[in-house]
Amino acid sequence: MYFWNTKALAKALSDNTLEKKHYKNYYLMTALLITLVYYYGMYSPYLDLKVVGFESISTLIILYIGIQSAYKANGGDTGNHFLGRITALSFPILMQTTIAGIIFGLILFGLYSILNLAGTAFDDWFEWSISAFTIFLQILFFTRLVFYMKQVAQHQL
Repeated sequence: MYFWNTKALAKALSDNTLEKKHYKNYYLMTALLITLVYYYGMYSPYLDLKVVGFESISTLIILYIGIQSAYKANGGDTGNHFLGRITALSFPILMQTTIAGIIFGLILFGLYSILNLAGTAFDDWFEWSISAFTIFLQILFFTRLVFYMKQVAQHQL
């Protein structure tokens, strides 16, 4: 399994050299990672309903456009192995974006704590900052996913 090297995974997908058990493993690992991120989100929920509303609508739009774009990049109705490819490629890309999100969150929280910004105007912008970065990571995730789906479909690796 490729935990980080998305390009090598895309090459294996393009060459159709992954075994069926690898597809299962990618699905399993992706499901576990998504579940961990989900529970982290429940642990630190947003307090401002405007942030929740904005992020949820943005996420739904990004998901719709992203999955449609990945399907098209894979060749649309004439493409091959869409579910296996999208599942396998999602794992390393999701790992990378999740780690980037954690690092950003730790830096932001560290600055918030070190600079003693509690009770300041930054309290109003803290959730918006996290939400904006979350949306950015979603866009980055799907941009990279579509790029690799297209590369795999066209055997350009």
